[in-house]
Amino acid sequence: MARKPRLRRATVRTPQQARSRRTREEILKAAVACFESKGYDETTTAAIARKARIAVGTLYGYFADKRAILLELLEGTTKEISDYVVQSLDPQLWVSGDLRQSVRTLIDALFHTRRIQPGLQRILWERYFKDPEFRRAVELIEEQVKQAMVRLFEALAREGKLRVRDFATAAFVVHAAVEWTTSRVMLSGTEENVDATVEAITDMVCRFLFHEPESRNALDKEEAGKPMEGGTPPSALEPRPGETRQESEHATHLPRSS
Repeated sequence: MARKPRLRRATVRTPQQARSRRTREEILKAAVACFESKGYDETTTAAIARKARIAVGTLYGYFADKRAILLELLEGTTKEISDYVVQSLDPQLWVSGDLRQSVRTLIDALFHTRRIQPGLQRILWERYFKDPEFRRAVELIEEQVKQAMVRLFEALAREGKLRVRDFATAAFVVHAAVEWTTSRVMLSGTEENVDATVEAITDMVCRFLFHEPESRNALDKEEAGKPMEGGTPPSALEPRPGETRQESEHATHLPRSS
């Protein structure tokens, strides 16, 4: 009687591609840790390989050098931030809403995106000024953000809500002001004045972009009714019926009768 063939249990193997992806991710994770703890200049590929628990030769199978690793980290970090910003600039989210609140929400979010690997972001800014390839990579992503701003400005202009007319210049000015301010505040490591700074830059952007009343800070309305420091509120200088402005102004400086 013929024997039945034995059923062999299939051997489950981890796909090479999946293993390769995991190794690549481990290298990038190790590089971030090394760059943040030692700085870019002091970090070596050997140190990254040790941190990733792989041989140096294996690392070179994925990246030519530490600069190539940092360039990939740059692309991932800045793309994460820019994708979020571009989505937040969708005109459909702005046209029917409160413009000032939309600006404040966006700027507040931009401040907090600077918490994404802040040590790495400091290194990326440093390389921006030293390495033309880093600068080109950053500027390419920034251009996507500014183009999204221009599309938003065009939509707001059609609704009659925009004060400015040169959309490209306005996008450059707003992007540069917000980007530089958020970077300086968040990367300095001191966040005590974040809320006040967000409020101030929101006012600045709104006053630049929009017609009143969107650009008017609520604080302005509150302050309008208060006496000026060391002087008389403007409303007190308005003439009463039958009185000229000169007579009214003279009356405010007369001593009160006892």
